Amino acid sequence: MLTEFDTKNNLIIILVLCMYLSDLLDGYLARKLNEVSEFGKIIDPLADKICVIAIAVILVYLDRLPLWFVSVVVLRDITILIFGVYLKRKKDITLMSNYPGKIAVFCIGLVLLFSIIDSESLKMISTIMYFVSILMIAYSSHLYLKRYLETVRKPV
Repeated sequence: MLTEFDTKNNLIIILVLCMYLSDLLDGYLARKLNEVSEFGKIIDPLADKICVIAIAVILVYLDRLPLWFVSVVVLRDITILIFGVYLKRKKDITLMSNYPGKIAVFCIGLVLLFSIIDSESLKMISTIMYFVSILMIAYSSHLYLKRYLETVRKPV
């Protein structure tokens, strides 16, 4: 992505879309076939976060994505990771992601995709998606914090 970004733009877009679709299919199949595991609850979102952060950092480096946006996304992910590790160690509980969090991740994915495409005709939609993403991050983080605090306060 770093060396030939502009010449490989279509390939990068296809890879990102395949990554997203395979993640959706994996989650769907895991639930449908009753193959949801504690390990999967941890590794799947972690893999998603690593991919999103890697792509976002490259887009910041290429000046296609603002650092403030990536900082908000990374701060949210680190906070959720810390809370998740604490809950796993203290209560042996893994909180599942919430629906607004899934919407936030979808919106973040659109921002990344629009940043890769870098089309003038998508600028307005891209700007709207920044704000929708931030709102969904704030809302889903609020819900996650509420669930986290309720879980911490429950006796073992």
